[in-house]
Amino acid sequence: MSRLDYNKIKNLSASKRIPIKELARLCDLSEQGFHYMLKKQTMRVDTLEKICATLGVSPMDLFENENGDINPSSIIIPARSSENNDQLMQKLDIIIELLRLQKIM
Repeated sequence: MSRLDYNKIKNLSASKRIPIKELARLCDLSEQGFHYMLKKQTMRVDTLEKICATLGVSPMDLFENENGDINPSSIIIPARSSENNDQLMQKLDIIIELLRLQKIM
């Protein structure tokens, strides 16, 4: 099963010399909100997209897997129940398609 690895976000940010404060700003979040999100390990899909764009990585790069394989159908993204469920599902479909394309290439 694949899970979003929140430590990879911190490590990639550090390796690219982008302070968390700056990464938060670029993702339209407060530094406190960004740290809270990392601590609670919850993230909206649009925030994941902004982080990936800022760090120059694909969503696949931020997931961990026990056996090293990425299976898009087994990815878990914790989400709060909301009235924006349709939007969330559309964004998840986009991420899954991106992961499939990445695996093909």
